[in-house]
Amino acid sequence: MPEPSHPTDDWSPTFFEPRSGQTEWWVGDPSQIPLVSPGEQHPSLVYRRNVLSETQCAVLIACFERQRQHIAAKTGSTFWDGRYIWQNDIPPGEIDTLRIMQQARFLAHFTASLEFQPEKPIYSDTAQIVLWTEGIELTPHADNLEPDGRPNGTPHRCFSSLIYLNDDYEGGETYFPGLGLRVKPERGSLIIFGSGPEYVHGVTKVRGGKRYTYAGWFTFDPAWEDRNARLVF
Repeated sequence: MPEPSHPTDDWSPTFFEPRSGQTEWWVGDPSQIPLVSPGEQHPSLVYRRNVLSETQCAVLIACFERQRQHIAAKTGSTFWDGRYIWQNDIPPGEIDTLRIMQQARFLAHFTASLEFQPEKPIYSDTAQIVLWTEGIELTPHADNLEPDGRPNGTPHRCFSSLIYLNDDYEGGETYFPGLGLRVKPERGSLIIFGSGPEYVHGVTKVRGGKRYTYAGWFTFDPAWEDRNARLVF
């Protein structure tokens, strides 16, 4: 039985602050966080439906499965190894995939600039396709800072974007404990949020099936702009 969604009007945003010695941003049961269904709006989250079509999503997933054994990242991390492909590593022969990912990048860039209206221009950092298999979850984190205030491996990031490439799985919801919401996945939908502590987020455990996502990030620092960010395929 589908889990009912819950209204979020009574939830007030909570800003997480880094503290010396702190090792986690938030500890709790994400299933208790209200679930936002497709079509619902939340004042602190940018959510767009049907950014990619069913066919476009299928093209990205098929490319991932074809190329996974050849170009999926090998990081030395048992959590991430073999689970994501960088856009820049996708071979030129996968032109349909490259075009769709670039379209997603441009749309996310435009939407982030329009909705957040930052005082400085933003530049596209990296983009990837990610696989989440059954049993995998991701604890709450910020995309540019550790809980104790130290910079993480990507301190230059200012905005994060996510597109759900499928929704035929159980669990795998993106949640924001500070905002008091969980996002119900819908194929082709886009969410955009800040990369810092104001948008600490995690992913609930995938309870069945495979979850595929497109992920992309943005930066205020032009030195971190992806070398292919402005290409038209």
